[in-house]
Amino acid sequence: MRLLADAEAPGLTLWINRPEAARPPEGWPALILLDGEAYFTATAEMAQRLARRSMKTRIEPMMVVGLTLDDGADRHASFSFSPDAHRPDRQARGRWLLERLLGQVLPLIEAAGADATKLALWGHSMSGQFVLETRALAGPFDRYIAVSPSIWSNPSIVEAQPARSTQENDLLVVVGGQEEMTGLAPAHLARRMVSNARSLVHRGGVRLDVLDSEDHGSAPYASLPAALRFASPRQ
Repeated sequence: MRLLADAEAPGLTLWINRPEAARPPEGWPALILLDGEAYFTATAEMAQRLARRSMKTRIEPMMVVGLTLDDGADRHASFSFSPDAHRPDRQARGRWLLERLLGQVLPLIEAAGADATKLALWGHSMSGQFVLETRALAGPFDRYIAVSPSIWSNPSIVEAQPARSTQENDLLVVVGGQEEMTGLAPAHLARRMVSNARSLVHRGGVRLDVLDSEDHGSAPYASLPAALRFASPRQ
């Protein structure tokens, strides 16, 4: 399914994978993946297989939805909500992308069989930062999953997160332990990927998983089983 670019938001391609199980009366829970070109196929296959034994895997049947920006879209700008200090010519378009997600994509997902009260939003790196920005703006999602979020691009997002006084977590943050280790280039260490992820915990409502053996590229794939469990209603 394709949504054409408009004046402000990039065009999107939408992929939907439905569970093998019968649709509940209220619809299926849905996991919405940003950067779908990289993660949709692997996630959809894993969701189908692991949901066959939910009692063991703790993963319920769910829709998996992949969203992909049009080729040539500026990924950094598309997921950003604040200006880029290093690129003043780059306009932050995250708010327009969020408007398109809420106003056009979610109705399509719900029409395809999703339960509007059981939606999880997943992103990695800059799209993981988009997840945090959406949560800060009180988005309509039941769960949020940010893998290696680019907090360095807008550190104020930490204090912008809603304070949670209850023990129920609605945000899963995953980061690779190798993303902030001795020997990395100074530019990479300056991004404080692990330290920034840890700083989110004090706001409450956050579960943090540091995957010691993973790096920035491997963390999203290694995080998928935990992400699917977190998006499952029983979890």
